[in-house]
Amino acid sequence: MSASAERALSAAPDRPNSDPMASLPARGQLDEVPVPRLLFDLYKAHFTGTLELSRERVNKRIQFLDGVPTFVESNLASESLGIQLMDDGTISREDYSRVVGYVALKKCKEGKALLDLKLLQPKDLFSALKEQVRRRVVECFGWPQGEFVLNDSATPADAQAFRTDPLALLQSGLEAHWTSDRILTSLGDQLRRYPKPSRRFEGLRDRLETDAAVDRLFEALDGKRTLGELIVTAQSPRALAAAWILDAAGGLEYADARVDDAPETIDDDTPPPPPEIEIVVGSAPAGGGAAWASAAGRPEAGARVRAANPDAESMRADILAQHAKLRDLDYYALLGVERKASPAEIRRAYFRLAKRYHPDALASAGLDDVRQQANDIFARVSKAHEVLVDVMQRRDYDRSLADGDGDEDDQASRVANAEIMYRKAEILLRRGDFKGALQFLKPAVELWPEDTEYQSALGWALFKQPKAEPEPAREHLEKSIALDAQNAVALHRLALVLRASGDEAGAAKYLKQAKAIDPKADARG
Repeated sequence: MSASAERALSAAPDRPNSDPMASLPARGQLDEVPVPRLLFDLYKAHFTGTLELSRERVNKRIQFLDGVPTFVESNLASESLGIQLMDDGTISREDYSRVVGYVALKKCKEGKALLDLKLLQPKDLFSALKEQVRRRVVECFGWPQGEFVLNDSATPADAQAFRTDPLALLQSGLEAHWTSDRILTSLGDQLRRYPKPSRRFEGLRDRLETDAAVDRLFEALDGKRTLGELIVTAQSPRALAAAWILDAAGGLEYADARVDDAPETIDDDTPPPPPEIEIVVGSAPAGGGAAWASAAGRPEAGARVRAANPDAESMRADILAQHAKLRDLDYYALLGVERKASPAEIRRAYFRLAKRYHPDALASAGLDDVRQQANDIFARVSKAHEVLVDVMQRRDYDRSLADGDGDEDDQASRVANAEIMYRKAEILLRRGDFKGALQFLKPAVELWPEDTEYQSALGWALFKQPKAEPEPAREHLEKSIALDAQNAVALHRLALVLRASGDEAGAAKYLKQAKAIDPKADARG
């Protein structure tokens, strides 16, 4: 990073309620400067250039113009435009296969393939590309560790049309990936102070996504309750994210005491104050950068603040028990609410469960061994909340329960969970961790055995793991080819498995078929 960029960042206006930012280094670690803080500081500094983020073998390159992200490159196959549109239901899996084939044949980008195949109109492609920028950035909020590198000498491509509001990105990322504990800890001693709107509030308010909980938070900013009380009253991840942004951007002004005309008592239906803050003295945990703060300001070295966790063994037993009956629970039973529950009751139930089963909660309790089970629960709890707080979706869901026909919903859930498993396995396969990939590929195939890619990847991992299993590998590769005879990667993989088993004739046959379909096909895909 050049000296001019260092000076620009150093001179950028800082938020009123934090220590001045002396400078932002040219490179650093995300456990020291987490993604939300990094993006916000670049926004304040009107940074122009590129930000490179990396974690293990995942790399992203974000282009900025005057502090605003305009374009993002990613090496994650799961973040391709075609996968995004398939996830959204805009195109089918068959459509996506056509796009992949067209790209390979014409050596073009997915966007052109989608237009040429008439799967998208130009205006829809524009919207999809803009959404791709947002999603690729938001996904990084879930990285507790990694490295960042800034380069202000890189000239951003002309992608002005894809400019994305940094505050909207921050709100989406915080809402999706930061737990309530982490946001509360990041806000530190401000939780005990009494906020009111500052002169910047109205401009910031217009740029934030709102819902009933966010509106309640905004309306209650009168200096009569602490920020911690307001957040707990709101009980919404979106409201928590909005509070973090207002605090960071100077949208709030604080007093250390309640205004004189504040009532002496709080309504009986007001939720209790925030949880007690526990100060744990010791070394910093891996990935705990954003969780470091002080109950009274900045921390002493080695002091970590976190919301107290329940007993780890009890939590583990609860996760395993809940996971065992996950498929037998409808959305109401899963959230622990009655079928006549109001949207507010559903939101409160979701907020409570999301906090309990979020991956960050497990990490702080030392429960990595049940992370996958908790992820499954968290995903289904999120889906239940999404359906039940939407009037139309809830009506359709209630109708399916009344008809006793939940098969379609269950099938969609199975497909979604299988795809999540497969994408996790993809990362491990790229790293050469075939044994590790098996723990995700096997359940993916169990959930959705009709997918040729899942079968192919499972067969290849079984063959490439340290203790190869050629026969099961062959079975899954043959299933993959039976599902799609044009899967050149599966054909190539099967040829290698047969060759290792001494079947040269079979290997030659399948290798020839693979090369006829795609001359550049190889086992990696």
